[in-house]
Amino acid sequence: MEKVKQRYDELVERIKKYNYYYYTLDKPLVDDATYDELLKELVAIEEQYPYIVRKDSPTITVGAVIQTSFTEVRHDPPMLSLSNAMDEGEMNDFHNRCAKLLGTVDIEYCAELKYDGLAVELVYQNGIYVQGSTRGDGEVGEDVTENIATIKTIPARLKGDFPEYISVRGEVIMRHGEFERLNQQRRQSGEPEFANPRNAAAGSLRQLDPNVTAQRELDIVLYGIGKIEPVAKALTQSQLYELFKTLGLPAPHYYRVGSLQDVKAFYMYWMENRYTLDFDIDGVVVKVNSFDVRDSMGATSKAPRWAIAWKFPAREAITVLHSVDYQVGRTGLVTPVANLEPINIGGVLVKRATLHNFQEVKRLDIKIGDVVKVIRAGDVIPKVVDVLKDKRHNVREIVTPETCPACNSKLQHEDIYIRCVNPSCPAKEYETLCFFVSKDGMDIEYVGPELLKRLYEQKKVKTIADIYALTRDDLLQVERMGDKIVDKILDAIHQRKEVMLSHFLRALGIRNVGDHIAKVIARHVRSLDRLQELSPQELMRIPEVGPGVAQSVYDFFHNEESLKIITQMLRNGVTVKEEVVEEALENPFKGKTVVFTGTLQSMSRQEAESLIEQLGGKASGSVSKKTDFVVAGTEAGSKLEKAQKLNVRILSEEEFLKMAGRA
Repeated sequence: MEKVKQRYDELVERIKKYNYYYYTLDKPLVDDATYDELLKELVAIEEQYPYIVRKDSPTITVGAVIQTSFTEVRHDPPMLSLSNAMDEGEMNDFHNRCAKLLGTVDIEYCAELKYDGLAVELVYQNGIYVQGSTRGDGEVGEDVTENIATIKTIPARLKGDFPEYISVRGEVIMRHGEFERLNQQRRQSGEPEFANPRNAAAGSLRQLDPNVTAQRELDIVLYGIGKIEPVAKALTQSQLYELFKTLGLPAPHYYRVGSLQDVKAFYMYWMENRYTLDFDIDGVVVKVNSFDVRDSMGATSKAPRWAIAWKFPAREAITVLHSVDYQVGRTGLVTPVANLEPINIGGVLVKRATLHNFQEVKRLDIKIGDVVKVIRAGDVIPKVVDVLKDKRHNVREIVTPETCPACNSKLQHEDIYIRCVNPSCPAKEYETLCFFVSKDGMDIEYVGPELLKRLYEQKKVKTIADIYALTRDDLLQVERMGDKIVDKILDAIHQRKEVMLSHFLRALGIRNVGDHIAKVIARHVRSLDRLQELSPQELMRIPEVGPGVAQSVYDFFHNEESLKIITQMLRNGVTVKEEVVEEALENPFKGKTVVFTGTLQSMSRQEAESLIEQLGGKASGSVSKKTDFVVAGTEAGSKLEKAQKLNVRILSEEEFLKMAGRA
């Protein structure tokens, strides 16, 4: 029992320390997954040994210690935190508890996104904004009235038939674009960067000078109510959101009302699609929808019984950096790649992670042997984002290479990057081959990296031109290669011998030339011969082609080795067709810029953008003042919000199809 008590006290003190650093100092000491595991262990001990529970246990108290530099604000009623569900089983347990309390399994829930920001409360009296405060410890928060007033989406005066008094609660967040801008600014001025958007939002909101907060673009989403007088007409969570909208308050765009199965579908969708948002979420909040039902269920001293935060699987973890490899890309860019002690992040075993570039290595002050924090960016590409220097011992420096790890040529320094400029570098040659056959290149089916590696090692293929000269005998000499697959490979290569100029230009992998720019250039010059004649100045006269693109294209088509490869491709049967540019008939999209957001039911995003281009318009990936239309599908994201702010015309999918003549 003594060991249990010792472990319990240790957990209480550690979690209290982590809470102080996270909530009060905005400097998290551990990742969310580690914190959740410790808290889960603490709860388990308290459930088994309730007589040892301390009054200052983090399971009873909420949030942060109040900073003395801010005036205190008492919350009425208290701002409770939420219990967590870490997996589907714990979500089912929550549902069963609700069903037991209510005497029925037929429960209507409201599921909404769990925003990763700073919890706040706003007070309006007679429709006028009079106070804003942080959650603090739940009972008492910090007065940040002036700072919250700098948030553009917060109305100074409510609209419509507003109540005499209303306190509303929500989350202050920072969107990814503003987070990147702010960190870039701090890098340039020599200040430490914010670890993540949540810390940036918290640090910005709690500035002693509101002018500093005003210089940082914060946003807010309101999802709850503290007190309202007279009593609100809203009887459910979903009705509350409609009330917020009529009052001019920023309510969530993404929520779903329904059964437990509907909640699970909502959770699964956002677990897979959270990276389409331009702000951070770390789960889904599930609430019993009816306010009357909630009142009958009540709350504990810390959390309501009618709500739970169903968190996503961990997307970050702590592990050890064992060694660093130097990876050479098709353009010669050399990047450091971390070899890690294998760690499970969100259900995926991660062994390697990007370190971006050598300036990032220097900024992080990372060394071989360090204990590091790793995240899965976009839930796909793991990257090292932080070093736990208090755990550092027996480490070695990461040395910036002076010569290429693949060909031993001297590397060239370009701003924050280093590059191999040897055109015959085997790593560059191989990566160029892989890109050429990929979906972003010529999309040659059945020809993948593994086959190319074998062919390259056997000296059957060295350049992209050699792919079109492959014979049956060449392929049959590759290990485990049979007649049927050889036939498929040769047929796939043959199908890609005739190609439009824009597709060909994209597949060559010229620096700074992606799919869109390749189409822009091809439509302007029409033919490969004409493209090869243009000077950098003439290329820059093409709309959207800047100096970097112009120089890259010119250098490629005036490089002796590149010209040899193109000539050989043509000799091997490749035909580069002239770009066909049909003059679009008059239509509402001709000459207009269109942005798509959300999911379209009638076609894919790529098909929709292609249709706009056929109609003489331009499909863009971001919303700006120059955007003419935003087409909003289901689950439309932040682009829709920005379009609304900029008063850009928004079209439903049905309106878009009618205007495009496809309905």
